[in-house]
Amino acid sequence: MQLQSQAILHRDAQLKFLDCFIHDDPALSPSNLIVHGPRSSGKTSALKHYFSTHTELLHCWINAIEMVTGKPFAQHIAVKVSRQLRESFPLQPRTEHDPLSAEDFSLLVKFLYNLFSEYEALEKRHCVYVILDNFDQIDELDVELLPKFLKIDELLPKFLKLEIRFIPVIQATSFLHHYSTYNIPTVVFPRYNLHETRDVVHYVKDVELSTSTQLVSKIESYETEEVGRLCAGISKAYIDLIIESFHSYSGNDPVLLMELVDAKWLQYVTAIDETNYKDTPALYRSNLDLFRRTGDTFLEQDDEEDVANLASIKSNSGPASSAAQNKTTAYGLCTMSKYLLIAAYLTSYLNPRFDSKVFSKKSHLRAGRSAYGRRNKMDTNPRYLQPSLFSLERMLAIFQSIYPVTVTNEIHSDCIQNEQHMRANVEVYENLAELNSLKLITSAINKSVDYLHEKIKWKVNVPWEIIIEVADTIDFDIAEYFSDIHE
Repeated sequence: MQLQSQAILHRDAQLKFLDCFIHDDPALSPSNLIVHGPRSSGKTSALKHYFSTHTELLHCWINAIEMVTGKPFAQHIAVKVSRQLRESFPLQPRTEHDPLSAEDFSLLVKFLYNLFSEYEALEKRHCVYVILDNFDQIDELDVELLPKFLKIDELLPKFLKLEIRFIPVIQATSFLHHYSTYNIPTVVFPRYNLHETRDVVHYVKDVELSTSTQLVSKIESYETEEVGRLCAGISKAYIDLIIESFHSYSGNDPVLLMELVDAKWLQYVTAIDETNYKDTPALYRSNLDLFRRTGDTFLEQDDEEDVANLASIKSNSGPASSAAQNKTTAYGLCTMSKYLLIAAYLTSYLNPRFDSKVFSKKSHLRAGRSAYGRRNKMDTNPRYLQPSLFSLERMLAIFQSIYPVTVTNEIHSDCIQNEQHMRANVEVYENLAELNSLKLITSAINKSVDYLHEKIKWKVNVPWEIIIEVADTIDFDIAEYFSDIHE
């Protein structure tokens, strides 16, 4: 087979590996193949490109993230496989079999046997590839689900003219480690580096932005010649600015960067005028706020009720400028959830050795070395590093230390006599579960989270610019905790 990899950048090696393992002849292909790589590493795009350029291969796609249990999973596979064979061999006489009868994996094997038996008159043998995209993102995932798919090929007789092949697409390395002894060939898609990420974003977005109606019409009002060249230069410079401004936030994730490119494009074009359309630095200076904030929000911006509530808050906030009001970010979290999120951020980024000094009731009375212990200051602010895993017990201790008594009194009036911070109770765990469901706090395991288990580790999943805005909404100075611990 001849590869055509022009449309997939920086994935030539992976396409060659796919070409080695995927073949129409069952005798020349392994019984199963795993495609592994982190999010936005080009796995799905490369597979779609490969199968689109090899039209002789029988294949169907299953988005595993839409499947919850094994029953609809098996039925969905039966439906897709039978439809693919019907479209590929329309003249082949056959008996119709009900794909919804495949309610579990044993019935799926029976259905596939009956279905494949209808195609014994084919001239040669074929593989039927089933791509299980996002396989490890299933809600009710367990380690026994993948082996059920991998063994289906073994349960079907080899004399049939059709053989099924599964290609699960997996993100999590920890999930893949469960099957390290299965000897399944695996095509690994590494994370893009910065240069590759830049190439991918430009390849996908350059033409789209440079030919957008808003930009072309605006440039045509100032210029009549070389409009295409000017538009291409503006769009290319804009994409470079987005990547430079938000790479520390997005990492080497081209999909996230492309979402930021789309989200800020119209506002960027609106700022173009006769004085700056040929001057990239001037155009950048007129859009400084655009490149300082991601625009993230915990509320859907198209939710009319939330927007109305936000507008009422803005109208009561005094004579603020309209520009500032348009950029106001609303967070649909209760006060307790915000303090829990802040506590999680502090727990992830501060060294646990100094918790007793940093969060002591009298720590604000100390100054200099005595406030943080006898140690050298860190060269790098810890909030610039990756978040560390922490135990729930430590996070709750910090939460109780920072949670103000004034807020506690609004919820539990009996605390006013005791003058103590609230204890961890059901309400705290409800808010913790909400943060976990929003993926603002994540655990080290993918499923069946037991919030009370002492061995489960957690980490915060929120960048600094978001946590600082959350802290501002409750008048909490989180920057103070990072101000005197590094050079």
